[in-house]
Amino acid sequence: MNRRGTTGLLAAMALAAVISAGWLARGERQRPVPSAARSARSIGAAARPFRKGALPAVSVAPAPARLRRALSVTPVPAAPPSLRGTEVDGAVLVDERGDLVVGPEILALFDYFLSAAGEEPASAIRARIIAAIRERAAEPAADQAIALLDRYLGYREAVSAADVEVAADPAARLAALREIRREQLGEPAATQLFGDEEREGEATIEEARILADATLSPEERDARIAEVEATLPDEVREAREAAVRPLVEQAEEQALRDAGASDEELHAHRVAAVGPEAADRLAELDRQRAAWRRRLDAFASARAALAATVADPEERRAAEEALLAGAFTPEERLRVRAILGLPP
Repeated sequence: MNRRGTTGLLAAMALAAVISAGWLARGERQRPVPSAARSARSIGAAARPFRKGALPAVSVAPAPARLRRALSVTPVPAAPPSLRGTEVDGAVLVDERGDLVVGPEILALFDYFLSAAGEEPASAIRARIIAAIRERAAEPAADQAIALLDRYLGYREAVSAADVEVAADPAARLAALREIRREQLGEPAATQLFGDEEREGEATIEEARILADATLSPEERDARIAEVEATLPDEVREAREAAVRPLVEQAEEQALRDAGASDEELHAHRVAAVGPEAADRLAELDRQRAAWRRRLDAFASARAALAATVADPEERRAAEEALLAGAFTPEERLRVRAILGLPP
């Protein structure tokens, strides 16, 4: 698959992931996952170097009185169930002057704790976040981070009150969120926190328009999508490409198979694409899948033979169960039942 084909697949996958998930209308991110899967992300965020041109400080003016009353600081209780056994995500980055570096890292820290909304009061969640901030930063960055937290909470509250419809036009949703973010956070902080996300959203919306334009040829469509992708920051573009890379590689391998490529040619392609060790693992996975398919086909054939020779339904069912038990482990039987639609 050429570069243009890869770009087209990237656009289609990004469109499906972004619009179907409805992220343009959400004010929070996904709930945390177990620590084994999160620790690398947390460490990576903490170790990330300071970004050039990052905003060093945000206003430390107090939050609105209504918000302060609703989210007053209380002693931090034990972690709620969904956070137990997980590593804290995000980080509090500080520049050489001791000021907060506003960016995705601090937002990830907020969202990690806010994912427990509904399990404990809002005041407890805010207290938990403040404690995490003070563990990670001294003044003035700590006060700056707390002030940003209150504005972020105000933003989430405003998004909820605005009731931005998931079913609305994606461009309208994005415009509504942009306006609320700048009203609640200010232009500089909103751009630092959500700028890349908004640019990606704009690119995805434009790519959707391109994909829906029936007047364009496939070549024109791919060229325009490539132009849109080129406007994205390098790290965003790389992340999007990484997300669909396995699908691109699968499509390339299928094209090689359809063209009659030998196992040796397929292996050489994999070595060039992912390296020798990964290519060997993929070859072993191919062998395992082929062995599974042979076992499944053999069972299906034997089951068809039973259907042709055993008239009594109860007797046939008992014979099928004996055949299934003799050919597969208990775990494999669940998979076979799902694949072939067998009764439990």
